[in-house]
Order: sequence, then structure tokens, then C-alpha cells
Amino acid sequence: MNEQKQHKWSKEEFAKMMNEKRQSLFNIANEQVEKAVESADNFLTYLNLKSQLDYTVTNTLLVMAQNPNATQLKDISHWREDNKYIRKGQKGIQILEPGEYTRKDGSAGISYNPKFVFDISQLQGKNNHIHSPEYSTKEILSALIYKKDILPEVIEQDTKSFERVYFDPESQKILVKDGLDPKAMINGIIREYCMIEYMDMGGTREEVSFQAECSAYMISRRYGIGDYNTMFVSSSNEHFFSMNPKEIKQELENISRVTDSVSTNIKYGLYAQQEQTKQKEAGEHER
Repeated sequence: MNEQKQHKWSKEEFAKMMNEKRQSLFNIANEQVEKAVESADNFLTYLNLKSQLDYTVTNTLLVMAQNPNATQLKDISHWREDNKYIRKGQKGIQILEPGEYTRKDGSAGISYNPKFVFDISQLQGKNNHIHSPEYSTKEILSALIYKKDILPEVIEQDTKSFERVYFDPESQKILVKDGLDPKAMINGIIREYCMIEYMDMGGTREEVSFQAECSAYMISRRYGIGDYNTMFVSSSNEHFFSMNPKEIKQELENISRVTDSVSTNIKYGLYAQQEQTKQKEAGEHER
């Protein structure tokens, strides 16, 4: 019986193979850029994936090209840690996993290696659900304003803006018109904090309004607030129309950065609340 000898890759051959795989995935992501913004529906799919997965722009585009309905992705080993197993015959989704390496001069660099992940819909069994933490309006609001200099203030009547929640540069406050339901208030405050960050980067409210809506929508979904008005996506074609693929990708990166900035502040705010609760409970236990 003749056994086929397994080919042993030399260091150079392996590096070449990995580079080709890596470049192939970058090409897929670059091709997906224009598709992601060619219609309002496509762009909303992109925003949903980006908020749900919390991946880089490149990896979100890769997932969109392979499985736009994905909701939770892990590699095989991480699913096994949860005692979950992939159904036979399921095709993995390829992404680029960043990893640090040391250059010859001793400095740190980042390499991107191909990696297969699988969606929760590809698991064996029926009781596979995403368990997301739930937060109250009070918790989210407290986290939003955590260590912020610009704070919200409820007002009764105002004629400065038709917006029910808006940032007033003169008073350096986010003005909230009285009578708003909690979700509309929270979504509006999130949008205005995003708006402030975009305006700090340069641009008027009108010029950065679309980007702020994109960021606020993703943050609202990420923290389970919901009920965000998606009318803004109808402007996506107009916003990206004159951009080439490289410029579109850069704009998506800018949106991602502001989204992560505001979202990270919320995360720190929620963590601070949890620590306060633990300290309070520990103090009560000691009495």
C-alpha cells in the first residue's frame, strides 16, 4: 500500500502561501466595499453586522460577503469551550485575525492571519441563543455621561432646533425636550455625543449628521436599546456617491472609530456602576 507523503512546507513556501491567502481575503473585502454602500438595504446590513459582531471594518466586509445573516461568530475551539459543536458539512467564514509580532529591529508589528469562524446558526442542536446583557434606561444614561464635561439637560420649550435632542454649542449642553419616551431620549443623547466627536474632527452639524446617525444606530443596537429610526440610511447612496472604494473604506473606518470611542465610554461607565454596586454590597455585608 503506497502512502502519499505529506508535503512539508519550507519557511519560505509557507510564508508565500499565507501571504497569498491573506491577499485574497483583502481583495474580497475591497470588492465588498462598494457593494456595502450601493443601496440603503445593503448599508443597513453592513451596520447591523458591524454593531452585532464588533469586528474591524475589513472583517465585517468579509463576513458580509460570505454570510450577511451572521449574528455571533467564534472559531471551533471557542464554541467547544461553550460545549457547542459545528454541524457536519458547515462551511467556515474566513476572517483576518490580527496578531502582534516582533520586527528585526525589535519594534512591534501587526500581522493578519486567515482564520475560520462559524456562526451560531451553524451549531448542532436547537437551543442556541445569543445571551446579551440587558440594561435599564437609568444604567445606560449614567454610563453615557460617565466622566463627561458636556451633560444633558431637560428643557420645556425651545425654538433653536426642531430636533427633540440636540447639542447646543453656546451653552455646551445637550438639550432634551421634556416629554420624550426613554428610548427616544437615550438614542438622541447617544447621537449627540457622536455628533460632538465628529464636529471636533472638523465639519458642521449638517456635514457630519449622516455619520453621527450611523454611529448612534450601531451603539443603540449594541446595547439593546432599539427603536432607532433608520430613515437616515436612505441618504447612504448620496453620501458615498462621489467616493472611490478607498475613500469609502476610509469613511467606514472613521465611522467605526467614533462608534468605538462613544461605545467604550459607555462600557467604562457600566463597569464603574458594577464596581460601585459590589462595594456597596460588600459594605452592607460587613455591617
